[in-house]
Amino acid sequence: MLRPMIQFSSDKGIDLLGRSITDRTLIRTSWILPLVSVLLATVIHYMSGNYRDIPFFISETDHPGIEDHVFSIGLFCSAMIQLLVSIRLYVLFKPIASPILHHIALACGIATSTHLSVLAFVTMDQNIEVHVYTAFIVFHGGFAWAFATHFSLPKSNSRGRTVRIYSLLVALVSLLVMTFTIRDGIQSGEQELGVDASNVGLDYLQPWIVYAAPAEYFLFFGLIACLASFSWDIQQHASEIENATIES
Repeated sequence: MLRPMIQFSSDKGIDLLGRSITDRTLIRTSWILPLVSVLLATVIHYMSGNYRDIPFFISETDHPGIEDHVFSIGLFCSAMIQLLVSIRLYVLFKPIASPILHHIALACGIATSTHLSVLAFVTMDQNIEVHVYTAFIVFHGGFAWAFATHFSLPKSNSRGRTVRIYSLLVALVSLLVMTFTIRDGIQSGEQELGVDASNVGLDYLQPWIVYAAPAEYFLFFGLIACLASFSWDIQQHASEIENATIES
């Protein structure tokens, strides 16, 4: 009988292609990989002089050159890891989590990771409409996943819960600043230039990007912190299972 390629019901992690990956390693990889990829792509983009203007959006680092490979490969691999994390946390915490919120979290996690895998290879220059759509799902879906997962856990670790609350607040404020700032810029461009929203260029939007781009980075860091915070919940859950096993 053939064994499935991926098993999510292991006690300490997942089994992927016959190899065991602990929950701690999975979570650590899920936030370190995108963090390093984005920061490295940003530094390369700036140092190479390929930047359009300063500040610039994260997606602008997906520019022909070394930064393009760092951005695309890094975020695609991150999308695959985050898909595994979403399913694994769903399976791990299902017995204790709020059912409705937990199902919402799973749906948001799958939607976010699949759209991130597309975003990794669709640049602004190639197809601005697809890029904006996938970026919208990634950021809003990522926030919704962290929010739903956090509030679905009735007895989350106190340190992880504290980190998530502050991280969610940073992410929410940043998301609102980025969204409404760019909306105002696009509306201004449509009226002043007399063009469709998709034809309002980044150079025109730069006065608004001055605020929106830093907000995007803070949003990204907030979501990364949310991912990292689940390490404490996983450790607490493992300790509780171990203690229950010893007592029985």
